[in-house]
Amino acid sequence: MLYAHSLPDQDVSQWQSLEDHLRKSAQRAEAFGRTFGAGEWAALAARLHDLGKASPEFQAYISGQNGRRRIDHSTAGARLLLQRWKAWGKPGEYRALWLAYCIAGHHGGLPDLGDGASDVGSLRSRLDPAYAIPDYSAGLDLAALADIPQPDALPFPFRLAREHAAFSVTFFVRMLFSCLTDADFLDTEHFYTPENCQQRGCWPSLDTLCERLHNFLSTKGFLRAASDDSPIVTARKEILGHCLDAAALPPGAFTLTVPTGGGKTLSSLAFALEHARRHQLDRIILVAPYTSIIEQNARVLRDVLGEEAVLEQHSNYVHPSEQAADQSGENADDQGRAVLPFRLAAENWDAPVIVTTAVQFFESLFSNRPSRCRKLHNIARSVVILDEAQMLPVPLLEPSVLALRELTEHYGASLVLCTATQPALRRDGPLKNGFAKDSLRELIPAPRVEELFSTFTTQRRMRVSQPGKLDNEELGRRLRQEHQALCIVNSRAQARATYESLGNDEAHFHLSARMTPRHRLLVLDAVRQRLRRGLPCRVVSTSLIECGVDISFPCVYRAHCGLDSVAQAAGRCNRSGELPSGSLFVYTPEQPLSSAQADLYLRACFFSQVAEEHADIFAPAAVEAYFKALYGFTDLDKERLLAMLREKNAAFPHAFDFRQMDARYRFITDGSVPVIITHGAKDGGDLAEQSHALVRRLETEYPPRRLTLRLLQGYSVQIYPHELKRLRAAGNLETLHGCFDVLRNGAGYDPKLGLLVDDPTRQTPEDCLF
Repeated sequence: MLYAHSLPDQDVSQWQSLEDHLRKSAQRAEAFGRTFGAGEWAALAARLHDLGKASPEFQAYISGQNGRRRIDHSTAGARLLLQRWKAWGKPGEYRALWLAYCIAGHHGGLPDLGDGASDVGSLRSRLDPAYAIPDYSAGLDLAALADIPQPDALPFPFRLAREHAAFSVTFFVRMLFSCLTDADFLDTEHFYTPENCQQRGCWPSLDTLCERLHNFLSTKGFLRAASDDSPIVTARKEILGHCLDAAALPPGAFTLTVPTGGGKTLSSLAFALEHARRHQLDRIILVAPYTSIIEQNARVLRDVLGEEAVLEQHSNYVHPSEQAADQSGENADDQGRAVLPFRLAAENWDAPVIVTTAVQFFESLFSNRPSRCRKLHNIARSVVILDEAQMLPVPLLEPSVLALRELTEHYGASLVLCTATQPALRRDGPLKNGFAKDSLRELIPAPRVEELFSTFTTQRRMRVSQPGKLDNEELGRRLRQEHQALCIVNSRAQARATYESLGNDEAHFHLSARMTPRHRLLVLDAVRQRLRRGLPCRVVSTSLIECGVDISFPCVYRAHCGLDSVAQAAGRCNRSGELPSGSLFVYTPEQPLSSAQADLYLRACFFSQVAEEHADIFAPAAVEAYFKALYGFTDLDKERLLAMLREKNAAFPHAFDFRQMDARYRFITDGSVPVIITHGAKDGGDLAEQSHALVRRLETEYPPRRLTLRLLQGYSVQIYPHELKRLRAAGNLETLHGCFDVLRNGAGYDPKLGLLVDDPTRQTPEDCLF
């Protein structure tokens, strides 16, 4: 008997046989791949993935007779398939390579093809006969492996377009890799921890969620007009109605172009759930660029669908039951049981409603790692809502849009590009690989889009003006003259200079990413209280306040920038028409943009151009003109992902560099690192007490608990490596467990401005008394 998994403390009769593991993994993989027409492909990969475990060396290893030396058991199946399918010429060899990437990489990740046998770790080097692997011939008699089909017996599930065939194949390989790795993980989990398997899939059905949605909409009166509805409320109800009506449209790519404050979260959810129900799609995935937006959207979804129906996945998230258990002193096992279904579903997105970051979503689509790719097959036949779609990084736009097209054109997914400033993602503009003109369908009838934008502009009674250049003194004077005002700037340096120009006053607030998230939340709570009570309130913030922060001021100043950012700033001005009037001033700041802000400079230039040509700068036509100008002037494949594919495949067909693609596709490339802040007394008693308690916990835990690390994110600030060196040189940092940098007692942390790396020794006497 050959074994795949052992239990050291159990008799061999309790071990899992290799035949059983390969058969069950293949069954799971086939079911996953069937959703996009590739069930037989996925099953074949799974049947071969652990063939190398048939070697005497591996059998000795799992019996504890071979020490800890790892045995290569992933190359055997890939090599066998290539040997069998080479007999059918180049087509057979190429198809064998597609599956070989998956089989050989099912533990270490999808490899690069490589340049030859000497390219260590590449697929070519591992498939070369000179690369020695243990003898796996004992596994060839397994019934599950007796009949490897001919390559032409596995039909390719869709037609390849000549212009981006290589990209489509890499995407297909990742999808097969997803089916294989998830099937392998799940079957292994079923053997080792069957109790975990019982916690998977414990989610309400989409039919149940649709029923909850309609009950919520009816209870709140969103489905019927009321005589006392304001024009903005009426417009929101109309938008919701259009989304529900559009749910009957066939799956594909959609746009939802809604003014800021138009209720797009609820409307897009209503479309997605009803659309999924009508077309038997599997799940809803809401993707947002910032955690602040995710948290806000997730709250809406939980209010509508129930706490147990939404999987929220991002680095800052702590499940409420986990936090409650922690605060009540329950042990780690109790906490783990409370959140186990959510934690398991986060591994492969096997949940009906997922809320996640754009970084997680898109980097997974281009990843080579099993942990990230494992979820990809569950994106097939889903509804993907891309919130704030204009935030797609321009240097990655071509490959990103091509990936979205793959999902909608070949994997049965529906996509909703949801924003007030719809990017120009059709191929009739600068985007060569964009959507075909008729393949992006607007959920709101075209004539009504312009009228709805006009309704919001009229009801907000917001005047937009450009006062030109304002130095800090003049800007501070203007802000002080306003009873309540928000000023949004382009950099932390501008935020500090503008805030300091206001003068010290309890009505003045500063917000930037150099403040810990928990600190920012306290400031925002104080700001909202003053706004509600009608007290003087003046806030200077970086752009972090523009997305995901539901707040409204009568007066907003926005430093000159791109039209998409100006539109977001406008959404903080008389947000729902609740004030008699609102004023938005787009000014030119005293400090010029730095060389590191070249992209911002371009965006500001194109905004000026569009503002001269369009009377209503927020109208969809003006927004389209802005994005076409921006995209036409920018390299939309700056990391050369598509160019690399073309060049490699010209030299050798199906030469895919999965590791390189993973390394090149990065949403965030600033290289910043986290520093944990233990707040001083001056920052607020709760902040000080909680941050010190968490760091004390970190000191005593090794390895640190997952919950501890997540909670510490709320007391961390991201800085650049050279700034980290400066803080270390000042002697303020302590490193715990060799990798966690802690700034003690708020040293160098200002209670108004946050972390001041340029003055790291700044410390007040009360900081030393904690």
